[in-house]
Order: sequence, then C-alpha cells, then structure tokens
Amino acid sequence: MSDPSPPSWDPDLEPRLTLGQKLDRTARHLLPSAFIVLVIIFFSAPLAIPGSAELLSAIVIGSVFFWSVWRPTGMPALAPFLLGLFMDLVGFTPLGVSSFILLLVYGISTYARFGLMRMNFLVVWFLYGLIGGAASFLQWALACLFRLHGLDPAPAFFEALLCIGVYPLLSATFSWFLHILDEKESA
Repeated sequence: MSDPSPPSWDPDLEPRLTLGQKLDRTARHLLPSAFIVLVIIFFSAPLAIPGSAELLSAIVIGSVFFWSVWRPTGMPALAPFLLGLFMDLVGFTPLGVSSFILLLVYGISTYARFGLMRMNFLVVWFLYGLIGGAASFLQWALACLFRLHGLDPAPAFFEALLCIGVYPLLSATFSWFLHILDEKESA
C-alpha cells in the first residue's frame, strides 16, 4: 500500500515553467544570435555603404566577444560556428574562415571570462582591441593564403580600427539590453 503522508519538499526541484515562460527564456537566449544574423543580412545587402564588409566583421567579432564574456548562455559554442558559416555563405568568402575566427574569439573570451569580468572597461576594451586586431589580421592572412598571393593590408588595418572603435557602442547597447533582461528575470 502507498504511503499516505505528503511528499517531502525537495529544494533541488525547480518549479515547472509555463509555455510563455519557456518562450521568453528561449527568446532571451536567442537574442544575441538573432541580432548578429540581422547585422549579417543588413550589411550583406547591396546598400553601397562604404566599408560595409569591414564593419560587418567588426560588429560580429565585437558581439561574439561581448556575449561570450557577459552572457555565455546566450552565445553557446555552436552559435559562433553557425554564424560564421552563414557569414561566409552570404559574403562569398571561403567556407569556414569566419567560423574559425569567431570560434577563436569565442574561445579566448570564454577562457578569460572571469578575469575580464573583474576588470575596468578600459582594460577590457584594450584587451578586446588586441583580440579584434589579431582576428582582423588573421582573416587577412587567411585570405592571402587562399588566393596564393599577398593582398593589400589596408582593409585589415581599417577593420582592426573599426573593431576597436565600434566596441564601446556595442558594449553600451548590449549592457543596456543585459540590464533590461536581468530586471525582467528577477521580477
């Protein structure tokens, strides 16, 4: 016969989420990747924006870096890989180059995540500048390797400067989004 006493309370059990809460949680986790997909589509469209290819790489690298450090649940390892493949397909670049670079940025930023979270913004910006600049020149070096001749390094310098220059705006915008998301989660 079954025990008629009420079941004991288990603190490890989480309450069941409603469908709306599950959809909200899923949307929060997909927000960084959805933003990057929209940026890739926007900058890949023929809008005649000067330096759009370099700006696209700078925004994507900065976004992957920020979300990998501050909200890694919103940027799992599969996301930079798939975003890089999508970026390569839309940009007609050799398949896997952007994925490789984004996975390197993701790996470095998640490895140094806890150290970066304790640092001043200017130090994080400086370290991101090193990572973004290295990613820009790695992309240039891989393009030279695939074409089997040296290319003009000016676009790589321009992309590195854009990486450094666009990060404060990205960081401020994403921090604002994080603040809103955290307020909603705590409510």
